[in-house]
Amino acid sequence: MAFSYGFFNAKNLDRTYTAENFCDYLGSIICNGIQDNYGQCFKLTANKLKLTVGSGKAWIDGHYFLSDTPYTYDLSSYVNESLGRYLSVGICCNTGENYRKIEFEILAGTPATSPSIPRFKDTETKTYLTLCAIRIDAGATEIKVTDYRENTTYCGYVRCILGKCKVTDMLSQLAEITEQMKNYNSTILQLTNQVAELTTKVDEITGDVVSVGKCGNNINYVLYSDGKLILKGTGAMYDYTNENKSPFYDNDRIKSVVISEGVTAVGEYAFQYCNNLKTAVLPTTLKTIKRNSFMPHIDEYMVHQNLYGLTEITIPPKVTEIAKFAFSGTAIKSVTIPASVTTVGEQAFGECQKLETVRYSGKVIGDRMFVRCIKLKNFTITKSTTEIVGGCFNYCESLTLITYEGTISEWNLITKHTNWDGHSSSTVDSPLVRIQCLDGYMEYVNGEWREVHD
Repeated sequence: MAFSYGFFNAKNLDRTYTAENFCDYLGSIICNGIQDNYGQCFKLTANKLKLTVGSGKAWIDGHYFLSDTPYTYDLSSYVNESLGRYLSVGICCNTGENYRKIEFEILAGTPATSPSIPRFKDTETKTYLTLCAIRIDAGATEIKVTDYRENTTYCGYVRCILGKCKVTDMLSQLAEITEQMKNYNSTILQLTNQVAELTTKVDEITGDVVSVGKCGNNINYVLYSDGKLILKGTGAMYDYTNENKSPFYDNDRIKSVVISEGVTAVGEYAFQYCNNLKTAVLPTTLKTIKRNSFMPHIDEYMVHQNLYGLTEITIPPKVTEIAKFAFSGTAIKSVTIPASVTTVGEQAFGECQKLETVRYSGKVIGDRMFVRCIKLKNFTITKSTTEIVGGCFNYCESLTLITYEGTISEWNLITKHTNWDGHSSSTVDSPLVRIQCLDGYMEYVNGEWREVHD
């Protein structure tokens, strides 16, 4: 068990900091109370005549108090064989010159036929948070606890931004804002597609047509001399194979593609080996991106130089599946996987050797999904992700840290397959050593992941 407290002025140089002014500042923006996103928030548990106060963190007048393990009090000495009594249990911040510390305190009431609850009284140097009141009847063998942690008169939870909301309330509001941003981004994507389609209409009037045809039951395409490929229609594109090749297969004339609203699926092998295809505008109606759909031609030279294929891509917010090798080997530098994605094929973004930044909200991170993304260094996982499949970070030699937008306990609930972190690779060990969470981090030490709580 360990307590820690802080930000007190030095006396005879016994402190290495000066803190009271800073505490006054903190006290003006952080209300007194329990911090509700740390530990067990001083959870109260009674067992016969023992009271256990769980781990927690509290703020009192800008000073902090942290208990990183549960602490148990034996209250048997307070039992009166003839009369009942109450106890109050609290946290006391004592700024007196001879104290300068924060600790638990028990205030015993007077035994009586009708006992009253004793109340902590703040003084010039003492400020209290009352955690609970305890009733001990005459000759009792167990205690009765009244929890005051939610009661703002006696305790309450820390509220930030001049007392307007709790920490978890802020996180909840942040989630709502994030959801609104998703809707705004969807609107922006739709407007972007409309601009692209308006540009297309200009091309239809002024551009030279190179080829036209069908690439779906209800989808037609037009390729212009400037390298722009337009797909219009509804429903899914045709699926192609190495034998039944796409009309766009290995076509170096294609530089950009605009897929109109109404199309729901990019077909298998649709734009395979289109090495000069740099940009693709995908519709908000899209739900499926099938296997090998945007994969450029890869040989040893290209693997090391990564000169070909898409340089940027926006995955629309209704996409549920990204199939195997869909973007493998492309030259994209960043990508956001939306929460709508529930199915991912192997190596969907494998060998993307210019990829540096990923924000992942999909349900599952797939088999070897980012294998050999050698420049990948910024990876954020949201709380939408529930499963991480093996080998997804193999040979990601720049990835030392993953940021997780949840707590350590929430991170531990994610299903992780063997070698999810790349540390079990038989050839090259993974540099990934830290998972940063909201309340601490996971650290890879001596062959295993361990928790470190802030």
